[in-house]
Amino acid sequence: MATAAAGAGAGLQLIGAAAATLLAAALVAAVLWRRRGPRPLGSGGRETRAGVRLRHRTRSIFHCLWVADGRRVHVIERDLTEPDRIVGELLQPGGYLKLIELGLEDCVKEIDAQRVLGYALFKDGRNTKLAYPLEKFHSDVAGRSFHNGRFIQRMRQKAASLPNVQLEQGTVTSLLEENGTVKGVQYKTKSGEELKAYAPLTIVCDGCFSNLRRALCSPKVDVPSSFVGLVLENCQLPHPNHGHVILANPSPILFYPISSTEVRCLVDVPGQKVPSISSGEMANYLKNVVAPQIPPEIYDSFIAAIDKGSIRTMPNRSMPAAPHPTPGALLMGDAFNMRHPLTGGGMTVALSDIVVLRNLLKPLRNLHDASCLCKYLESFYTLRKPVASTINTLAGALYKVFSASPDQARNEMRQACFDYLSLGGVFSNGPIALLSGLNPQPLSLVAHFFAVAIYGVGRLMLPLPSPKRMWIGARLISGACGIILPIIKAEGVRQMFFPAAVPAYYRAPPA
Repeated sequence: MATAAAGAGAGLQLIGAAAATLLAAALVAAVLWRRRGPRPLGSGGRETRAGVRLRHRTRSIFHCLWVADGRRVHVIERDLTEPDRIVGELLQPGGYLKLIELGLEDCVKEIDAQRVLGYALFKDGRNTKLAYPLEKFHSDVAGRSFHNGRFIQRMRQKAASLPNVQLEQGTVTSLLEENGTVKGVQYKTKSGEELKAYAPLTIVCDGCFSNLRRALCSPKVDVPSSFVGLVLENCQLPHPNHGHVILANPSPILFYPISSTEVRCLVDVPGQKVPSISSGEMANYLKNVVAPQIPPEIYDSFIAAIDKGSIRTMPNRSMPAAPHPTPGALLMGDAFNMRHPLTGGGMTVALSDIVVLRNLLKPLRNLHDASCLCKYLESFYTLRKPVASTINTLAGALYKVFSASPDQARNEMRQACFDYLSLGGVFSNGPIALLSGLNPQPLSLVAHFFAVAIYGVGRLMLPLPSPKRMWIGARLISGACGIILPIIKAEGVRQMFFPAAVPAYYRAPPA
């Protein structure tokens, strides 16, 4: 009898999930039909001739791109030593495919990078494994995790080996403008000498702390939380070659391998203030609040990492792309667009942007007509949207859903998300394909998001609805709309869902 009841319960779950998906599709169609109105696109020196001046994670990739098209590149890096960061360590399979497309896949070799095949999700003593849908791809295609600094150095080495690249250490202090057109940059060399560099196109990609972006966009930076980073040594994760996400209280905890002997742990701390490391407050927080919520298999390694004392913090920033098209310059990378790093999508967005820009510039032999080039490159902001907006929206929405809340409806949404993904099949493959960058379709994202919400309502109605449960269900749907719709609005409804309706989508190369 118990087995039959369990089977019947599983059947109801599947039927409920399927019905929820159909209802969600209808709801999404209705919402988009009502919101399909037009939206605006948004509102004594040295010279590098016939080339591009670059100044983060994407910069070394750019070197190779321009040279491949026969252009000279002058790269000014703030610091050429190996970076030591606690993010930028996970490349999703979609990002790895872009790396292959750019011919840079060897940059993840010889750095002890680890293959990542999916995620394991943990909640209240239960766990479910979510594999990347890689069946249709070559066996080499998977995610990669590594030390960020090693990856950056590999790209720099590749760039420095190319004859048309000039790689220089220096700090850019300002953009050089003339009649509204950016002509180059002023910078200070490692020795302190003030110089100027000129180029027909300046790519600004100076990272999340950019001091140049205000001239090129309208930055609205949000800091919802901070990551506390640890390295666990000689630690065996419960599911090898998988990222691990713990739905903890108050917010998620991440574990993923960064070498054959090291596992990165990132503890999310909501708000802009974190416990003090120097006073020991942080160690107490990690041991007393966080440690009891992690899987027992890695508990000892986690405590050992705390006792070792190498605890680092980093604020998590998000910023929608709001460019000011400017002749002679283009903003890229985290200086241009950021999302919560929970889903590890930053490098995938950056690499996708590079492919889009590379394809746009390929037919151009002359970049000196700054006004025409600027007009043409407005199409970049539209063409990048399907991939970038899908990953950005998913990151922001998942962070809010995965975080604990005193609101019962939000917690029901959190539980519904875990149970929905645990169903497997299309219910897990669809969302994980979105997260991995393998299927960046905005409509699929919205359909799955509302399917989770309606699935949560269906769970509340079983075995029998009550006024209280119906009220919670209504608030759950309302809360789901409150989570995702503001993110979509910030990304731009028209560009995200109907990019072909934006005139810049069809912009032809200048003669």
